[in-house]
Amino acid sequence: MGRILAAHARVVTAGIFVPERVLTNADFEKLVDTNDEWIVQRTGIKTRHVVSEGEHASTLAFNAIDDLLEHHPDVEIETVDYILVASTTSDYVYPSLAAMIQDRFGIPTTAGALDISGACAGFAYGINLATGLIASGQAARVLVVAADALTRSADYTDRSTCVLFGDGAGAVLIEQSENPGILGMTSGSDGSAGKFLFRTNFRFDINGTMDDTRLLRQDGRNVFRWVMENIPGTIASILDRAGLTLDDIDWFAPHSANLRMIEALNKRMEFPMERTLLSVVDYGNTSAVSVPLALIPAARDGRVKSGDRILIIGFGGGLVSAGNVLVWP
Repeated sequence: MGRILAAHARVVTAGIFVPERVLTNADFEKLVDTNDEWIVQRTGIKTRHVVSEGEHASTLAFNAIDDLLEHHPDVEIETVDYILVASTTSDYVYPSLAAMIQDRFGIPTTAGALDISGACAGFAYGINLATGLIASGQAARVLVVAADALTRSADYTDRSTCVLFGDGAGAVLIEQSENPGILGMTSGSDGSAGKFLFRTNFRFDINGTMDDTRLLRQDGRNVFRWVMENIPGTIASILDRAGLTLDDIDWFAPHSANLRMIEALNKRMEFPMERTLLSVVDYGNTSAVSVPLALIPAARDGRVKSGDRILIIGFGGGLVSAGNVLVWP
């Protein structure tokens, strides 16, 4: 790769994928003490797509990239010179999912390949990092993928969490641009709140709690409180850095964690729900994938139009957050 001059960045194209298998609220009535009314009232979720035996995060990622290429056959995937993948459920610790994508799609071995452990903020983190790589001259074209088989880490004996999650993948191609297409990039972390949403690995103790299951654990009440206390300020920072106000935003695409949480967030921001893009009702909480699962179908059905400004915010395990404003191509 030759020397690349610093540049702005923009999204060129995108793709998504969800597995075929569907879990309805009625299915959960057979697993735990719950019912459709309880789930919808507290979360807004009706269905979620989940991986089957033999399907993995890589399966989802590959199919999302295939979808991108099918919708935009003019894309030359071999010109990608950096791959960023947001996932907390990769097939392996290593090789990285990004390296697996490099191999699967015949991207040159000179391309950088990096997995991002940003939980539900991973997609926004990926966009921000891709923009930085392009602006610094290290890359001209970056493939950003979010892929999570989150249901593999769910505890199906815990009715408060198992009903929340689904699986899927999204992919966007970001490249150099004469005009800025990604604005107001912001990120943050609060490790002191990590005890509210965690999954253990080699270490089983966290803040006095022991958990050797390696399954996802969430204190929903405290996560909700943290989001309400912190995310409005993060959004204000994004808009300030972008030189915009909420009146300049055409669409809001928050992490689709829980419909009730998003409703409360919008009420605090005084932003209309009818201009908010969601995936939680049909797909559940898909972690890093929830934003592309909301945004890309809206672009394809004509709701999101070229030139629209989309405010993106991701937040989750860690606890971490990241966001930006996309100008849709």
